[in-house]
Amino acid sequence: MGQGPMTRLIRIMMVGILLFFAAAQPASAQELLRDSETELLFKQVSTPLIAAAGLDPKSVKVVLLRDDSINAFALPGGPMYVHTGLLKAADGEGEVAGVLAHEMSHVALRHGAAQMSKQQTYGTLFGLIGAAAGAVTSKGGECGMLCQITEAGTGLGQNSVLMKFSRGYERDADLNGARMMNAAGYDPMQLPKFFEKLETTLGTAAEPKGLALWMSSHPATGSRVQYVSDDIKYYPKRSYTASTGDFSRVKQLVAVIPAPKPQPGTLILAKKGATPRSSLPAGFKDYVANGFSIGYPDTWQAGQSQPGSSIYMIPQGGAVKTKDGGAELLLGAMIDYYVPQAGAASVNLETSTGEFVDSLKKGDPNLQTERSERLQVGGKPAVMTKLKTKTSLQQEPEQIVYLYTVGRDAGLWYLVMVAQPSKLGEFDPVFRLMTTTVLFSN
Repeated sequence: MGQGPMTRLIRIMMVGILLFFAAAQPASAQELLRDSETELLFKQVSTPLIAAAGLDPKSVKVVLLRDDSINAFALPGGPMYVHTGLLKAADGEGEVAGVLAHEMSHVALRHGAAQMSKQQTYGTLFGLIGAAAGAVTSKGGECGMLCQITEAGTGLGQNSVLMKFSRGYERDADLNGARMMNAAGYDPMQLPKFFEKLETTLGTAAEPKGLALWMSSHPATGSRVQYVSDDIKYYPKRSYTASTGDFSRVKQLVAVIPAPKPQPGTLILAKKGATPRSSLPAGFKDYVANGFSIGYPDTWQAGQSQPGSSIYMIPQGGAVKTKDGGAELLLGAMIDYYVPQAGAASVNLETSTGEFVDSLKKGDPNLQTERSERLQVGGKPAVMTKLKTKTSLQQEPEQIVYLYTVGRDAGLWYLVMVAQPSKLGEFDPVFRLMTTTVLFSN
């Protein structure tokens, strides 16, 4: 069945929204590093590549992110991000040029926009909420405390949609990138050799941090060295002498950069390849995140309502969509971080919890504090604050809220559990059991 004009318009709008969201993420989700020598290296290496790709020099800027994992990615339109871990893994400037050329090719060939246009439909964009059989749009699009709560948190999504290209796209980016390197005076064979060098360390003691994720987003497309070698036969003959002479110095600078601080948006996401615990209560399954683990009923769903939102754990019908594409939690649990105004380093359990609750009250005039108590969650000092508010549900708008907060290095970790008064007798034992399963990574 063909798409009508309205369907196409919705798809275009949703892709546009996601592009805007993704472009805003890296600067806030990870630490940008400002270093004049590294910025100069990126500018000198990327300038001839940009010219060879036919991209607008004003739109392409290469930025260094403090992250020891192997990664580099480009957003549609041109912004590019390189992790410090990739510079540490590279043995020469040509390898860095190869990665930049590969990522620029995804931009020049419009792979990112095509990928999202193809994959990010309304249903997948709101995967959790759309999958919940009982989820419906809230009346009038009203947004109470637990709809607004994610705005105070700092959960940020990943750029995985942009990074995970098909093997066909990867091969095209390899070949186009090699041609760009040739035009810029870099040895095009440095591109496939760097990729294949990294592949050889997979599953070994020498495997760099994050390499498995890097390779999953840059899948093998056959012998990269072979098909680039075959393609080079048709390039204009030239000497590959391009070099800034600054790579060794930049690599030395990157090697002594302190480890990155933990990022809340990463800590709440499911940990890749994690093994669920087998010691959970009967009928529970495990959500193993990068910074913690928690058990929840195996009939519930866990995930994000959209990229960058909090982690929701809900029974059927436990959340509703709002007009702005967010979610309002009606029944179940939600997990995220709150970073105090003075920064994560300033976290004080009582003070930060009070600041967090005050910020929620500013956005929800119905929110009332009933009581609070000190206890432990996951073996850590915690505060449980019982609150009461109203939701958009007309039949029973009252809502009981249990807010658990724990001070962590990345900010104030919080677990919200909610239910209507009529359902509290059924869900209160479940909530209490869930808190006993919390386990922090350190």
